[in-house]
Amino acid sequence: MSDTKNSTVTQTSSVSGLAEKNKVSLVELIMILLLVGLVFVFFFGMRQLKIDKAAEAIAKSKFEALVPTLQRAIEAAEEFKKTDDFGEYPFDISQLNLGDMEMEDFLLEYDGENYAFVATTKESFGKADIKVTYVLADRSYSVDDPAPERKPTIRDEWLPQE
Repeated sequence: MSDTKNSTVTQTSSVSGLAEKNKVSLVELIMILLLVGLVFVFFFGMRQLKIDKAAEAIAKSKFEALVPTLQRAIEAAEEFKKTDDFGEYPFDISQLNLGDMEMEDFLLEYDGENYAFVATTKESFGKADIKVTYVLADRSYSVDDPAPERKPTIRDEWLPQE
């Protein structure tokens, strides 16, 4: 009988030893979940970053298409001022004889009171009502974005430098 008792004790201790080895503690489970969470945060974060960078590149290329048209209008206004009898900028954009100023992503207007060109984004840009203003008297650009937290937007570093 001592053999049976001895055998039962060793089997019980070896089974409980196996159970201890296969048991996962709460701390280990939390560590595993944290590692999985970090992987997901970086994976999805990097994917969103790539999407945002692509959208920004598209917005920049659309803005760069506006710059030559805006520069041509500015040069025409400066030329008008040189040839004007009173040395004034035009009060209306029709005096500049620029022809067709229609653009796909922007609406270009002239403010005769402040002597400023205002390019307003259309919905095809990705977000409407962003205003890029060039004041002729100050020779300065400004960007007015009603919702700068929403993408796409126009960055100040994209503006032409004189």
